[in-house]
Amino acid sequence: MYKKLYRVSLVILAAFFLGMPGCANKNVRHLASDVCLIAPEQTTKEQVLSYLGPPDEQYEMADGGETWIYHEVKKTMLSDTPYVGDKLGDKKYEMVKVVFGGDIVQTCVYRLLTEEEFQEGGLAK
Repeated sequence: MYKKLYRVSLVILAAFFLGMPGCANKNVRHLASDVCLIAPEQTTKEQVLSYLGPPDEQYEMADGGETWIYHEVKKTMLSDTPYVGDKLGDKKYEMVKVVFGGDIVQTCVYRLLTEEEFQEGGLAK
């Protein structure tokens, strides 16, 4: 009896530890808190890359500046429920717009958007 319980416990532990590397490799951003590290007129592109990673969208501006857009979907736990998650859960979209003049941040804007606002262009407004 105890041998069987011991073997089952070992199998469960092995499965747990074998599955952990997949979780560890997932790149996680925390836009709401990481954006606080960006100070206009002080933060460089290299620093923004280290804080937020590569941008999700990148645009060149006519005046030689550059705009980087970061976005992330925040779901409630219910939205991951199979088959009914779309009906029960709620989605919010975090967006950050960073505008550079040369290598230095000129402006940085954070917004939390509904799905409708996100689809309409979000930070472009």
